[in-house]
Amino acid sequence: MSSTSIVDQVPQHVPRSEVGELLVLWQHPESRRIHPIGRLGKDGGNFTFTYTQHVREIDDFRPLPGLPIVGEKYCGTRMPTIFRQRTMSPTRPDFTAVMNEIGLPPDEATPWEQIVRSGGRRVGDTLQLMELPNTHDGHVSVRFFTNGIRHIPGGTGLRVGNEIIKVDSDAHELALGSLGGGDALQLVLEQGNPEDPHAVIVASGGTPVGWVPRVLSAGIRQLLQAGTGARALVHRVSGPSAPPHVRLVVDFEANAPADFTFDPAGAWAPLEKV
Repeated sequence: MSSTSIVDQVPQHVPRSEVGELLVLWQHPESRRIHPIGRLGKDGGNFTFTYTQHVREIDDFRPLPGLPIVGEKYCGTRMPTIFRQRTMSPTRPDFTAVMNEIGLPPDEATPWEQIVRSGGRRVGDTLQLMELPNTHDGHVSVRFFTNGIRHIPGGTGLRVGNEIIKVDSDAHELALGSLGGGDALQLVLEQGNPEDPHAVIVASGGTPVGWVPRVLSAGIRQLLQAGTGARALVHRVSGPSAPPHVRLVVDFEANAPADFTFDPAGAWAPLEKV
């Protein structure tokens, strides 16, 4: 597979701290577009939630149950119900198996850790959560769930440069199954993707396995094209029995200009008091 932007240089490692805030993403049920609608945080024993500036741009957006837009941001000792419903009780018979699928020791599986590791997504759901990118001394790092894994096999093909790449189910599963924690991945610029003009393919050994999430693709594409040095490594990979959206978790790091941001329009900023 050829590309104008393959992860090449290795940037200085960015220390990762405990995850304290997640970006809440909502998929519009009709357009299927992903919108960054909120920020869920945890500070000690307190949880917070606030909507983002972006919700002002969604004409038909309805507030999440129990979290009205009008008024102060949510702050309490319990995770808001709509997010807590996306966690599992330790009393469930399949609790240990599910925690193992997302790489979380059962004895560390607090509701917050569960939602960080799983992205809080359920089958047929319109919500998912993502760690906010970190910046540190001219470097950027972000951990993300590889998107679209189930759509790669049997598709019409991905355009990379002058090539059309098609992947069958066996090759796709072989590529995923050969991965382990810390393995290097390639990030490849795709052309002509009708869903995302900035699409970036995640590949293993030249075989496409999924995509960078659309909410990050423009920024990652910018960094790759700038040639600032970047790397993508497997943080966690799960077997075929795991839900597709949690199968491959990637750590991306790159050198970045001082003014670089994944959110140049300020859409992720907390919504001011209404």
